[in-house]
Amino acid sequence: MTCGIPSWLIFLWQILGGISLALFVTSFVFILLNKKLPNREKMLWLLGTLLLPIVGPVLFLTLGRYGK
Repeated sequence: MTCGIPSWLIFLWQILGGISLALFVTSFVFILLNKKLPNREKMLWLLGTLLLPIVGPVLFLTLGRYGK
């Protein structure tokens, strides 16, 4: 135990952090490589994924991935 925090809780936070990072990187690459999205929408999606690190990538991968 580190500072009174159980080791399983630290492990859980590491797993959630890894998933969050993977979602962020995946959505970031998809946004930049998406040819269907205009540049303005790309910038908005990038800003949304930066400001909302868990919700932003999930929203993009479900709603914004295919453009209009």
